[in-house]
Amino acid sequence: MTGLLLFGADAHKSAKLLGYETDYKSAIAKANKEHKMVLMVIVQDPCPYCDRLVHKTLDTPCVKKRMKHYVPLIIDKKDTFPKQFKPPFIPMSYVVDPEIESTTYEIVGAVPFREYIDDLETELEFRDVRDEE
Repeated sequence: MTGLLLFGADAHKSAKLLGYETDYKSAIAKANKEHKMVLMVIVQDPCPYCDRLVHKTLDTPCVKKRMKHYVPLIIDKKDTFPKQFKPPFIPMSYVVDPEIESTTYEIVGAVPFREYIDDLETELEFRDVRDEE
C-alpha cells in the first residue's frame, strides 16, 4: 500500500493512486473493447468510509491483482453517470456489464479487503471466469 493519505477519498486523486478510469463512458468503451466488465466504485468527498475503502481495501496487492478481470472506474457521486447507478449508500461498488450497461453485482460499503476479494471471486464465479496463472 502507498503511504499517501487522501481525506474523503477524492475520486480523481484516488483514481490516479489506483490507476482507475475516471470517466464512465470511457470505461464502458474500454471494457467493450477488452471484453471485460466495469468495476465502478462510487465515492464522495468527504467520506471516511470511502477513504477506508480506497486505502484499506482497493489499494491492497490482493485486490489490485483481481482488477485484471475488470476495467476499474472510480467516480464521485456528483460526477456524470447513468441514473440507474444512483447509489443508496456511499461508498458503493457495481460490476457493470458494458454491453447492456446494467449492474450484475453490487458490493455495499467499505468492506475489509478479504470480504471484497470474496465478493469479487463470487462475481467471477457467476461469470465462470477462469484465472490464467
